[in-house]
Amino acid sequence: MTGAHARRNGGFLPARRTARLVVAVFLALLPGVAWAHGDHEGPVGWGSWNISPEITGGLLLMGLIYGAGLRKARGSGEARKVMLHVAFYGGLVAFFIALQSPVEVLADHIFFMHQIEHMLLRTIGPMLVMLALPQAMLTRGLPRGIRRSVVSPVLDNGGVRGLFGFLTQPVVVTLLFVGVSLFWMIPSYHDRAILNEPVHYTWHLTLMITGLLFFWRLFDPREQPAGASLATRLVMFWTASMGNILLGVYLSLKSTAIYHAYGILGRPWAIDPVRDERFGGLTMWIPGCMMFGAAALLLVHRWQAREERNQTRRMRVGGDQPVMARDFLAARRPQNRMLAFWLGGFVLLVLIIAVSVAVLYDQTLAPHPYIPS
Repeated sequence: MTGAHARRNGGFLPARRTARLVVAVFLALLPGVAWAHGDHEGPVGWGSWNISPEITGGLLLMGLIYGAGLRKARGSGEARKVMLHVAFYGGLVAFFIALQSPVEVLADHIFFMHQIEHMLLRTIGPMLVMLALPQAMLTRGLPRGIRRSVVSPVLDNGGVRGLFGFLTQPVVVTLLFVGVSLFWMIPSYHDRAILNEPVHYTWHLTLMITGLLFFWRLFDPREQPAGASLATRLVMFWTASMGNILLGVYLSLKSTAIYHAYGILGRPWAIDPVRDERFGGLTMWIPGCMMFGAAALLLVHRWQAREERNQTRRMRVGGDQPVMARDFLAARRPQNRMLAFWLGGFVLLVLIIAVSVAVLYDQTLAPHPYIPS
């Protein structure tokens, strides 16, 4: 096999297309994310919108680039995958809500609203964008001049390619995804990020970048050796879910407030700090894990659909179709058992969560004296 042929079959060329996607996303979104945390004047509430030209322009630019690629692919099989295109634009909407809507304004004053913002920025937005597998559309949609003068020089740099390959290894990208989120939940760093704008910019950027890298690896269509096995991806999902569950359980059960920056900026509606942090823990615990569960189900569905397509191709080429089908099932049996094990564990986890929430309900909503900070 020649080097060029090998690169086309799961190596260098797919990585280049993915890097083009990452460059396009960052060029469009980084200015908006950096300026999304500005000073808010006037009363804070559901009517407090934080519309800024930087982030609105960045999101519109991303939509236009994708739309241009979609027009160039008109009539192809990729263009007919309507739900994937809907997912991509849904991801852009999630970024808009996280960074421009009243959610962003309230997130500086209410802890549980901050968890909603970060769920949109770190999980929902990246999951929908990467579910669409938008590499081809964004590559087609980029102007030729930008591809030549900006993207190609970056991709031709061996250091950049090596760094990208290292960061997207399953173990590395999962540790980054979970570790960055947990790091910013340490009270001293959390409070500093709320009160210091440059630190807050860094917080947003690291959450978005690790989210995009994590879900790209999770939905990467390549199989081994270039990609990751289904079992590896399910371990990634389980690890990310446990990060949310463990921290969410702690925040939901504790009896004292540990984050004080919200009180300094002022909580609207006289929200009790302890209840605020408990509801934030529940937000991270339940809806956050539901998003990971949805990602896992989408991953399994896509994986099974690809296996069925591969088997159909084999049967068209082969002669003895029953024998081929029997051999295929025998080869897949160990992986099916592993899949059943992980899905069974997920169901058990959901059951434990449901029982725990029922026990926790009275504690969370029980009368709690409000002590002004």
